[in-house]
Amino acid sequence: MLSQLLCLKYTCTGCGDPLDAMLQAEGQGIAENSGAAINMPCPCCGVKNQIVFTTDGEIHSVWRAREYGRIPEPSVN
Repeated sequence: MLSQLLCLKYTCTGCGDPLDAMLQAEGQGIAENSGAAINMPCPCCGVKNQIVFTTDGEIHSVWRAREYGRIPEPSVN
């Protein structure tokens, strides 16, 4: 199995602090330079950032990750 260590440098979408993330990518997609996405929380403000990157370490986009809350049940009137 192929394995690669990546260092992603990006800016938090919540507080604007520069962040570094170390990731270990494994699998057959590494040889094909395929894309991946990960949600990373900021250690300063707690906002979850969604990072889209390729296995060569290039970041394509960073935006605030969607958080889905509970859907309220309708009342039985």
